[in-house]
Amino acid sequence: LDALGSAAYAVANMENELKAKQPVLEQTKVQVAEMMVVITGDKAKAAVTKEACQTVEADATVQAESATAIKVDAQRDLDEALPALEVATKALKALKLSSLQEIKVLG
Repeated sequence: LDALGSAAYAVANMENELKAKQPVLEQTKVQVAEMMVVITGDKAKAAVTKEACQTVEADATVQAESATAIKVDAQRDLDEALPALEVATKALKALKLSSLQEIKVLG
């Protein structure tokens, strides 16, 4: 019987604590609801930003592929031109001053 009275006292005490904490709980619910609105808005903004970034990334990928194609083409042209440049350089070095003077006299 004493335990029953003790339990009743504990229950009454807990009810009082619950009533005292009820306003805090309600305030927390309001704060959570406000935060959820902000979070939802931020998610929407993030989705828009993500989509824009994906578009920019796709454009950059296309431009990178184009630049790579130009680089490969330029390298191919350079590889073709270098041997002719080397031949011309050797021929220029082989020229003698007398040959140039002879050409000048003919001209």
